[in-house]
Amino acid sequence: MSDIGNASNALQMLGAGSISSFDDPGAGAAAAKALYEPILTDLLTKTYWRFAMKKQSLNRLSQTPENEFAYAYQIPTDCLKIERVYPRIFYKVYRDLIYTDASSLKIDYAFRPDTSLFPSYFTLALTYKLASEFALSVTDDSSKNALYEQKFRQAIGEAFAADAQQSPQTPIVDSPFTDVRHGGF
Repeated sequence: MSDIGNASNALQMLGAGSISSFDDPGAGAAAAKALYEPILTDLLTKTYWRFAMKKQSLNRLSQTPENEFAYAYQIPTDCLKIERVYPRIFYKVYRDLIYTDASSLKIDYAFRPDTSLFPSYFTLALTYKLASEFALSVTDDSSKNALYEQKFRQAIGEAFAADAQQSPQTPIVDSPFTDVRHGGF
């Protein structure tokens, strides 16, 4: 699947016909050109999608930050959202830099993978979301907007569940909360 294909499928759901380019004439292509990337980026940053995650060790910058932190690190240019920082230490993000006192830093982050690598469960949810968002500007039909928003909500729930199955659950090995519940310390 491609970006144009996803947008075209959403427009076909609305009865607006297909497009072959974001620059095609008409309201469908105009809506797709304006909304496709923002909608996709929003969906990619909603949760920890395993197909859209990277792990990376960051290079410490040579300049020392002019604030309370000892080190600065450059955030990768393809980073949409930082999910986790290792070691688990206090940090702050300023523009495209991470400031911290850790002398080395690794991150898990969301990025925009090639569209051809999207799993089918994500592509379906994306297509319904696009149809929902395109509906008003292309058809001026609020019932189509509501219908595809409802389909999106069901599909995104199923997508979250399918993606979560890509990794085993982490068991609680030892916790004072479970010790108290069982009456022991």
